Parts: sequence; structure tokens; C-alpha cells
Amino acid sequence: MKKLGLAIVIFALSACASSPATWKGMSERDIAAWKDIGFNAEQAQAWKGGGFSPEQSESWSKQGFNLTNASNWKNQSFDAKEANSWKTGGFDVESAVDSRDKGLTPVKVE
Repeated sequence: MKKLGLAIVIFALSACASSPATWKGMSERDIAAWKDIGFNAEQAQAWKGGGFSPEQSESWSKQGFNLTNASNWKNQSFDAKEANSWKTGGFDVESAVDSRDKGLTPVKVE
């Protein structure tokens, strides 16, 4: 009987952990801003948790970046347009940083 009870508790806890994200912790204004750019609660919570505002998230998304890639580029002081220029030029984050540090700018690779 104890094993069954433990199994039920574990199942209940795992169900809570995998429940869909909500708008919890956001003001009505924030929720409206995220919805205006087409993000759902899960996306908004993830991008917000990554340190992005709705405006920044929209810019990075429109440039074709997901949250992980956007974070990598942002952590190296690139904005979305700059990062896209480098990426379109065939650079990854590391090579873009090295090139930028040498005073170079991206050139689109054909």
C-alpha cells in the first residue's frame, strides 16, 4: 500500500512539473505586449527568463533566432540585426567575436 501511495505522489509531482506555462508573475501590460508579438505563455516565460523584453524577443525572432541562439549572441554584446548580419555572412558566434575584435565587419558569403 505504501508503494502505491508513493507512486501516486510521484505521479502527481511529475504532472505538476510538466504542466503548461502560465502568465503568472506578469502584469496585464506585459501579457498584452507578449501576446501582441504572437508569443504564448510558455514562449513569453522562456524569453523573459532569458533576460529578453517583448521588443527584444520580437526582434531576435524576426531575425530568425531561437532563444538559445539569441542568448549566445546577446551574451557577446550583439543585437539582433548585427547577429543576423554576421550569421548571414557565414560566421558563428565565436568567429564573429574574433573578427569583430579585429575591427572587421561581416561580408555576406555567396
